[in-house]
Amino acid sequence: MIVSNRELKDLWNERVREAHVQASKEFRATWGEHFENRLNDDSNLAIVLARRQESEPLAEYVRVLKIFSELVLSGKEPHGA
Repeated sequence: MIVSNRELKDLWNERVREAHVQASKEFRATWGEHFENRLNDDSNLAIVLARRQESEPLAEYVRVLKIFSELVLSGKEPHGA
């Protein structure tokens, strides 16, 4: 199926939005779990665990945002993404 450039941009814009929402949810969950509950026990451990837990959704957001940016700015279509 052939999609228009506009449809492709809309698709990747939605993927950026979804990745951002997921990263935001993960950050809020991480904040509650590690900082509010564990900060008094071992603040260094809480920070390390929080960073580890939120890094994957944040990396996905950055990956999708890069693809979308390349599509919008240079018209470069994503391959195998």
